[in-house]
Amino acid sequence: CRVAALMPRDILGDAATYQNYALAVERAGGISCFESRPADCDCLLLPGGGDIADRLPPEEERVIAAFTAAEKPILGICRGLQALNVFFGGTLYAYIPGHQSPEGDILHATRAVGELAELVGTEPLVNSNHHQAVHRLGAGLSVRQWAGDGVIEGICHTALPILAVQWHPERLRTGADGAAVFRWLCRCIEKTSGG
Repeated sequence: CRVAALMPRDILGDAATYQNYALAVERAGGISCFESRPADCDCLLLPGGGDIADRLPPEEERVIAAFTAAEKPILGICRGLQALNVFFGGTLYAYIPGHQSPEGDILHATRAVGELAELVGTEPLVNSNHHQAVHRLGAGLSVRQWAGDGVIEGICHTALPILAVQWHPERLRTGADGAAVFRWLCRCIEKTSGG
């Protein structure tokens, strides 16, 4: 599968800046197309990045709209989950405590159900490094994973091939099988292309 990576400040990034994402996609059997037009790609990866205001940047909103209209798979990671929630009309907490550290990722237990439980188990240990989080869930989205304090850690769309996690599977070295979410993305393409 050819995966377009939509970066926070520009539409397509470069593989050197987002090497962890590129490697995770390739290990799952995909091809990162950082320099291709998003329309030429099979699916979309929305990676981590900076804060999101009340609205998405227009170009980001346009690309997400194109992929959802075409019913192409989308995987959101950290900021990517937040972007999808805002795209579907949801809101974000500007700051939540306890999910970010100056030293780097924090490992914590979560509870997962549905699609995410099938991918990473019902009580996956995941990494956290964010201070924004879902406040009001967007239309058509369903919660599939929570932290112990109730912060939403994973969502999916009820009708479209969209999955998003608040944690960072591309750099998770212990705990849940982070690669499983990237394999999900490539399997979605196999299903839609008939093999």
